Amino acid sequence: MSLKSPLTVVVFLLFYSVCFGFVSNNENWRDKVSSDLIKKFEKNNNVDILVYLDLQFKSKALPTNISKKEKAKLVYKYLKENNSKNQNEIIDLLDRFGYKYKRFYIVNSIAVSKATLEIVRLLARQREVEFISYDSPTKDHTKIQESISDINKDTTITWGLKMIQAPEVWDMNIKGKGAIVGGQDTGYDWTHPALNKKYRGFLNNSTVDHNYNWHDAIHDISPLNNDSIVAPSNNPCGLDSPIPCDDHSHGTHTMGTMVGSNDSLAFGVAPEAKWIGCRNMERGWGKPSTYIECFEWFMAPTDTSGNNPDPELSPDVINNSWGCPIKEGCDSTNWKYMELALDNLRNSGVFVVVSAGNDGIRNCGSIKNPAAMFENAFTIGATRLFFDSTAVKYGDTIAGYSSRGPVTIDGSDRLKPDISAPGSSVLSCVPNNRYRYSSGTSMAGPHVAGVVALMVSANPKLKGRVNDIEEILINSANPKYEIDTCRGIFTAEIPNSVYGYGRLNAFEAVKQAIDFTISNKNIILDNSDLVIFPNPFLDKINIEFKNNTDSQGIELYDLVGNLILKKSILNNSQINLSFLNPGIYIVKSQQKGVQIVKKIVKY
Repeated sequence: MSLKSPLTVVVFLLFYSVCFGFVSNNENWRDKVSSDLIKKFEKNNNVDILVYLDLQFKSKALPTNISKKEKAKLVYKYLKENNSKNQNEIIDLLDRFGYKYKRFYIVNSIAVSKATLEIVRLLARQREVEFISYDSPTKDHTKIQESISDINKDTTITWGLKMIQAPEVWDMNIKGKGAIVGGQDTGYDWTHPALNKKYRGFLNNSTVDHNYNWHDAIHDISPLNNDSIVAPSNNPCGLDSPIPCDDHSHGTHTMGTMVGSNDSLAFGVAPEAKWIGCRNMERGWGKPSTYIECFEWFMAPTDTSGNNPDPELSPDVINNSWGCPIKEGCDSTNWKYMELALDNLRNSGVFVVVSAGNDGIRNCGSIKNPAAMFENAFTIGATRLFFDSTAVKYGDTIAGYSSRGPVTIDGSDRLKPDISAPGSSVLSCVPNNRYRYSSGTSMAGPHVAGVVALMVSANPKLKGRVNDIEEILINSANPKYEIDTCRGIFTAEIPNSVYGYGRLNAFEAVKQAIDFTISNKNIILDNSDLVIFPNPFLDKINIEFKNNTDSQGIELYDLVGNLILKKSILNNSQINLSFLNPGIYIVKSQQKGVQIVKKIVKY
């Protein structure tokens, strides 16, 4: 149906509401609508909105003995079938009024373009609708600027790769072959010589296929850029680009850290891995729908027309060097939907790496934006290079800007980050065949995504096994100690709210990946029910079971997996481990059928 004028739309909406019994004399519809959205209508007649449905389907943890491809197919089928049925009546309503929309399945929601207050009222009164929020950022020019400088011509292998021991992995002839990495960012310059032949769509020098390898979630100009919201010419990539394009250089830089290389410079962690990409930001600014759209595309990539999704072509790992703050439309009213999208993607077998953010400056609780704040995001802090005069060698320490945990903004006090990686003065590629240094947790996350690619390349049995990949990354990280005053802990502690479990170690992670054997155990990597202190320790450790278990069994392993000690202990017990050599060890304990794993470090 075509509605020619605003007056016609209003009259028809009123007619529809009366005839179908949705009009109410009270204002209960406001309970389902973001107060910020209602305020937006004071200045705008048309606002982009996200409609979240009342039935939100979360994919279940599937058996570990099925392949990644099978897992991806099952999760996508489950979500699409259930969410399609639940959305049909709302879609019918939108079709009747001629609204442009996009439906999502990874989270049960519908993005509606240029909605009026009248349609918002009507949608809010539908029994299927749970909540409606705005999908239009508010103008704000406090964007974090990451530092950039020119290339050092003397560099051959970047300091970050040396620090995480990536060259030692390459010496094992493991460089990422067979792994697929994905990135959602400002886009990617696929023609850059450091990236073009690593692009999954590159078939040969004369043939490129962008189907299932590229998606552009940018359909309009962001008002945060303070220029025309109509003319695509303001963006060098335009809108809905059918080929990979980067309008900001940020995305190309992050992808270079994952897979980039050239004849004279090694700067990509997994130079033989293939990559695919999704643009989720318009010159550095995104919004909830663009982030959700890319999450969904990675679950089931489509052709360039957005059709014929194929979950079997999903990547092994995706990098997310972005955050969605309040000014982009993410707040406490819609966090749970964004988190559900991430959880469903993870359950489909895709490992999700997220940068912690650049709001540190030693501020506790500065990890406060999606997706870094979420439990199932693997959140990465950033380190910087420094010269250790005591050891007379270079090392790395936390970067001052790196956001810190715990996550307090949602009241969870969740421990974050998970681990840290090199993030300052990172050299990588940028559009137009150039190279630059840049600093930020945006640069740290891609190091981790690249190591995941090395791990699944070394042992394809790890594909889709996100819990096992996470355990290996944590167990293999170089311990980094910090007095965790953010959590009220005044001794050096691992994990902590600054480094997490430590700094990424590619060599140890790949060795553990090679030794990985399939297990169906339910593992929790960090759980407050088991407290071990001091950690690191010199001779003795104290073990406390928060669930007040009188007696509990523990097992102590080295990093190779050898069992060193097995015993039953009482709550609040002390164990003498002075016989151990200095190093990293793993404590495991079974509680209520769940295996809890803790890393301990002996001086």
